[in-house]
Amino acid sequence: MENGELFKNYSSFISFRDGRYGKSTLFENEHILVGLNCLKPGQEMNKHAHEVQCRFYLVLEGMGQVWVGDEQKEAEKGMVIWVPSGHTHRIVNTGSEQLVLLVGITPSRAD
Repeated sequence: MENGELFKNYSSFISFRDGRYGKSTLFENEHILVGLNCLKPGQEMNKHAHEVQCRFYLVLEGMGQVWVGDEQKEAEKGMVIWVPSGHTHRIVNTGSEQLVLLVGITPSRAD
């Protein structure tokens, strides 16, 4: 990895889309993927699960409702959310500002 690839400002990777939420990758190798999930006000990540991948979300900007399994919390800047493999999760941007989440996924691929 080149030195310029070791340090990144996440704000350069914020990406929003109409319809589905935006996703971008900051770093990735065979062990972990680190990226961003970006939701406009009202957008949501539908309830789903990953059988072999664990993940965490760190709220960098905004706020929203987060479900992991049967638990629901209001998430705001600074909150870290852990999603064990096999657990359903859902995120909804319930605020009036953009919701930007740092996400770490391991293993990086669910092959």
